[in-house]
Amino acid sequence: MLTVGSALLGATRRMGDKKALIFGDQTLSYHELNQRANQIAWTLHHEGIAAGERVVLLLPNGLEMAELYFGIAKAGVIGVPLNLRWAPPEIAYAIQDAEVSLIVADPDFEPILSQIPIERTKVYYTGPSGSWTQMVQQSPMLEPDFHVVQETDPWVLVYTSGTTGRPKGAIRTHVSNIMIALALVSELGISSEQVGFAILPMFHVNSMWFVTLSVAIGATCVIYPHRTFHPHHVIEQVNLHHVNYGMFVPSLLTFMADAVESGKVQAKGIEVIMTASAPLDSTLRDRIIRGFPQARLYDIYGSTEYGAATIVRHSLHGPLGSVGYPTIGQDIKILGEDGQVMPPGSIGEVYVRGPSLMKEYWKNPTANQNYFTRDGFLTVGDMGYQREDGLLFLVDRKQDMMIVVGENVYPTEVEEVLLRHPDVALTAVFGIPDPRRGERVIALVTAREGHTVTISELEALCKNNLADYKRPQRISLVPELPIGPSGKVVRRLAKESWLSES
Repeated sequence: MLTVGSALLGATRRMGDKKALIFGDQTLSYHELNQRANQIAWTLHHEGIAAGERVVLLLPNGLEMAELYFGIAKAGVIGVPLNLRWAPPEIAYAIQDAEVSLIVADPDFEPILSQIPIERTKVYYTGPSGSWTQMVQQSPMLEPDFHVVQETDPWVLVYTSGTTGRPKGAIRTHVSNIMIALALVSELGISSEQVGFAILPMFHVNSMWFVTLSVAIGATCVIYPHRTFHPHHVIEQVNLHHVNYGMFVPSLLTFMADAVESGKVQAKGIEVIMTASAPLDSTLRDRIIRGFPQARLYDIYGSTEYGAATIVRHSLHGPLGSVGYPTIGQDIKILGEDGQVMPPGSIGEVYVRGPSLMKEYWKNPTANQNYFTRDGFLTVGDMGYQREDGLLFLVDRKQDMMIVVGENVYPTEVEEVLLRHPDVALTAVFGIPDPRRGERVIALVTAREGHTVTISELEALCKNNLADYKRPQRISLVPELPIGPSGKVVRRLAKESWLSES
């Protein structure tokens, strides 16, 4: 059975007391991780949480977060990991939209949760004396026998940044996540003898998949142990644990290139470097390949909805611009505005079909109808083209999306918050390149006729309603914004005008 729980159990039988997870000075063997997952499954059962009900995970990186992912899998419950950087209104929306039955949270979130109307939802906190910790410790370690989890059952409900304001919940099944692990392992040549490094926050599908992949094959996985991200800590962990493979967003690869060139990181042990989220430029790519001569550098194109859609291995001085060939089992087609398949080399909307796709958008039949085709292909709105041999090239990201420190940011979501100010008439939000953050969020705002608005008011509005990485790094008050034939602001023209005057 291709379920997340069975993958852990199988690895436990093979690996036993081998280290499965490392977090700072804490470790869990496969045997211990499996026992903890069993205890969590039994705890959820004793709390009356039935299969298919939703449980919110509001936790930082740590062994507890990993244990919960696997415990939820064994119970047949659906995990809802929430972005810790979200503002209280964003957290409240996801909790209410997911109709959760239980919340497991870090104690630091008690002030926020106490302000959210969740009277009928059970809330437990982690930590040495936390209510959740105490319950789990008292639960059985035996394999749960109260529910048979099917591979097509949902495992997680993950909220994606909203292209039209509110985020959408993506339902992902057990088998779809296991297929991501199997595809990447076969493509990348990763084995149980290696040590992986989950760098990004574990509420991200990126690290969720990474930990699942490592556990499924019986490898040891190091989880980034600091709440505040700093490149120095990444380098420290790579050296300390002799990391062999990891996922590094492009902004972090810049620091890795600096570190290896200055002799601060041990290059010889790193064998596989994965990158995603944003394209590599040729200079950075070549610096990584030269600096880590024993490593294979791969670019992976995917999304919360797709999983891993394509993969390409970079070579020194090789061509850039492609995101690679479809991974095992994936089909890709390019459709024009009329819904017809475009010939090779012609630009259209990218559609993906395969075993790693999500099941559906949660409680959103309109989105399911708009983004899925009748024959099971799914789009997230990216534009691109394929060569005759199937190599995929992207030419535009969906809905003007920005990527800030590895996080997706959609202009519409930021604009919707700015437009809440009663004196704002129009706004245009876009990104500009930033060598360290990937992109910087810029907002242009016009005031209503006869009204005034201050930048400090807008900054306060963003601070109260948006995660820190979504907030504009610069807000400019402008007399007017370009309006298109449909009556909407044309972001592209607004950006061009702003850049020409800056």
